[in-house]
Amino acid sequence: MMSLNSADALRRKLEDEHDFNAEQANGTLIVVDEMVDHGIDRVLKSIADLESKMNARFDVMDERFNVMDERFKVIKDHLKTIEDWIPVKIGFITIALIAAYAAIFGS
Repeated sequence: MMSLNSADALRRKLEDEHDFNAEQANGTLIVVDEMVDHGIDRVLKSIADLESKMNARFDVMDERFNVMDERFKVIKDHLKTIEDWIPVKIGFITIALIAAYAAIFGS
């Protein structure tokens, strides 16, 4: 670690040879640090905003899929009802055809 005298000597050398001002540099670094912190805060806020918008969109999509699921359930129920009644209807049609056959050719 550098001693205080060495650091002071280095600061004076930089000021004399390179027109370097440590207070200005420190102030500049503080401003840059604040700008970076502010930028990071803005990015984090933007990410949080996008996340909330995406969640809202996903909620809308979930609602739409739920509506579609309900419609498919209704269609499935109708098809099941038709499937259950087909043997009964075929039985009645068969009986009607046998009766018609008997009426026509049974004499």
